[in-house]
Amino acid sequence: MPHLALQLAAALTTTTASPGPWRVLEVSGGPAAPRNQVAIESNVRYLDQILPSTLPRRVLFADGSRRTASVAIQDARGGIRYRAPRLPRLDGPTTQAGLEGAWRGFVAERPLDPLLLFFTGHGKRNRFGDLDNNVFEMWAGDELSVRDLARRIETLPTETRVVLVMSQCYSGSFANLIFEGGRPDGPAVPRDLAGFFAATADRPATGCTPEVNEEVYRDFTGYFFAALSGRDRLGRAVEDADYDNDRTVGMDEAFAYALIHQETSDVPVSTSDVFLRRFVRQPDSETMKTPFTSVRAWASPAQRAALDGLSRTLRLRGEDRLAVAYDAQFGRTRHEDEDETLNARRLRFIRLAKSVVLGHVLAESGDAPLIARFEKLRASEARNPIRTGAFDPTAARLSAAAAAAWVAGGRGPFGG
Repeated sequence: MPHLALQLAAALTTTTASPGPWRVLEVSGGPAAPRNQVAIESNVRYLDQILPSTLPRRVLFADGSRRTASVAIQDARGGIRYRAPRLPRLDGPTTQAGLEGAWRGFVAERPLDPLLLFFTGHGKRNRFGDLDNNVFEMWAGDELSVRDLARRIETLPTETRVVLVMSQCYSGSFANLIFEGGRPDGPAVPRDLAGFFAATADRPATGCTPEVNEEVYRDFTGYFFAALSGRDRLGRAVEDADYDNDRTVGMDEAFAYALIHQETSDVPVSTSDVFLRRFVRQPDSETMKTPFTSVRAWASPAQRAALDGLSRTLRLRGEDRLAVAYDAQFGRTRHEDEDETLNARRLRFIRLAKSVVLGHVLAESGDAPLIARFEKLRASEARNPIRTGAFDPTAARLSAAAAAAWVAGGRGPFGG
């Protein structure tokens, strides 16, 4: 990509524009029609419904064509058939060339404007076993690695705010974008960047299904954006994610909402989780001895709500619940044949509690520059990039209702 970097560098040296509104680049779809399930298309359509109409956006999907029968759907008999995409907008293919074109045009045209990057599709482990550099699978065999994306983001001015939401398998690897070059041993990047990911770097994620009934969808995208926007993908109100009662829902609260409510084997991760594990060293054996009342006192309102919610679901009680959960997950009491959703919820609880404890250890360390950088990251994670414009929940509700009626009549996004 050297030519791209040079073109962008030239553009940046001449721009004097001030930051404008948030804009959104959606990179979506599977690598081939059999793995380009309708649920992925649904995620793109849902985001379009909840974004303010004034927010600039570009959508890359599959091969970029509205004519190719590239979307896999399950029929009434359980078989798979294919149809062309039915999206409000489609601007190009999810390929390396498609992404470069969107970056060189849409992204580079106003390089200072804050950027929300949304990825929905499939991910896989790095073929060489480096889980810190996993890939997002693109159409026709193309791939985008953590370090590929890091190089693109590095072409933006340092002042440009960047948010990533990624719902593919093994997506937690992309949290390494908070480090220079996307490498976990690099220094923290100076830019304002935050991200939320459906799964840790070593785990798959759910949600890529050809099932057409959106009522059964339980993917990270649905829970995260439902809390962030106040409307789920069926148009129903979501009003219980404002954990600090400030009348707004930040991404950190939307993340906590997903941790509590998602009924799948997903174990989501945030950039602050990865930051703390890189810079704060404390053995799990010590961390898990922390009394729960202390953890709860150190937690943010969103973290506290998730700790309480997961405790109830897991039936954890008492001051030693961190140690109990950890032993049940990794120790002698572990049951190999237990339900995967239960297993995932316990991992969510353990990881969340660990992040709270490590955050407290950092706060007590006296390392002022590192503390300041972490607080900047937490502030970035508390924003809401899709509620900065004129969001119309009534329009979103009507759009979802119209889509449901369309589907019921056999003429909608999943029929025909």
